[in-house]
This record gives sequence, structure tokens and C-alpha cells, in this order.
Amino acid sequence: MTPPSVTGSMAERAYHELRARIIDLRLPPGTALDEDRLRTELGVGRTPMREAVKRLEAERMVQVYPRRGTIVTEVSLLDLRAISDARRVMEAFAARTAATRLGDGDRSRITDLLDRVPSVAQVSTAQAMVFDREVHQVIWAVMRNSYLEDTLSHYFDVALRLWNYVLDRMPPMNENVTEHADLLQAILDADAETAARLAEEHVTHFEATVRASL
Repeated sequence: MTPPSVTGSMAERAYHELRARIIDLRLPPGTALDEDRLRTELGVGRTPMREAVKRLEAERMVQVYPRRGTIVTEVSLLDLRAISDARRVMEAFAARTAATRLGDGDRSRITDLLDRVPSVAQVSTAQAMVFDREVHQVIWAVMRNSYLEDTLSHYFDVALRLWNYVLDRMPPMNENVTEHADLLQAILDADAETAARLAEEHVTHFEATVRASL
């Protein structure tokens, strides 16, 4: 078995770290990447950094301009609409599919999440969003489609970047997250169509809340 290349693993590390910084706004929209400084911080060379930037450009996280360098992409209402349109379709499909593929182990995981929903109303918005992601990740896993799971995870992260961008102007998101109670129950009940509808409504509610704050 051929071991992974050092360059490849360093590029992967640089990619994930830069992506995390873009999502949580340590690298805000419009920021010009200081690649020399970032290479030093991350302990990587030019080739791994170039490969990481190329992946981020493919994901529309950055834009590379000749003679200007690499800029973190801006966020806009058009982004929000496009991302939400895609998530509505895919999250509804994931919930519908999860409701038809529920195994015994899946049932215990979802029951545990359902039992924790009431406590989410008492935590900070940031903690509520951590729980929100956990719920989505469990539903994606139960769906048993790794290709779509990867895509959904990417779109969730892009939506999270938008959320972070307007965080200081947004109302508490706890109510949006506690909507998951009915969704999780529908999946437990194998009610596929109700699960799909609730997943779609959840994305719509999130979009409306962010839109009002942009």
C-alpha cells in the first residue's frame, strides 16, 4: 500500500484550517490572503498552500485574481437564496430517506437527540447551532448516502458562514433548532413525507431569519 504523500497531507491540513477560518470569519469576506504569513502559521510550503487554495476556489470560498492575489469571497442575498434552494431539496430528501432506512442503532441515536431538544432552549445561540449540526449529521448518516452526505455537509458549512456573518444582528436561534423535535419524531415514526416537509420548512425558517439580518 502506497503511503500518502507528505505534500498531500500538508495540503489537506492547510485546506481544512483555511476553510475553518473562512467559515468562522477569522478570515472575513473580502480579506486578501497573506499566503506568506499563512504558510508560516500553518507550517506548509508553497505547493500545499497552492493546492489548498485551488480547492477553496472550487468551493467558491475564495477568488483568485491575476496580479491581485487571493480574496475571500463576499456574502450576499444571492448566495443565501442559492444555498437555501439547494438545501431545501437535499435536506428534504435526506429526511425522507432516513425515515425509510431507520435501523435499531439509528433509533437510539435519534431518541437521544430528541430527549435533548428541550434543553437546547436554555443554551447560547452558538451552542444551539452545534446541536443543530449534530441533528443534521445524524440524519445524513441514517440516509446512508455518503456522496450526498458530503454535499450536504459542504452546504451546511456555507450556510454557517452566512450565519456567522450576521450573528451580532440575529435574534436567538434556539426556536429554529427546537423545531427538530417534530422532525426527529417523524423520522422515528417512519413518516417520510412529514419528515421531508419539516426539513424543508426548517431550512426556509433559517433562510428567513438570516435574510432579515443581512
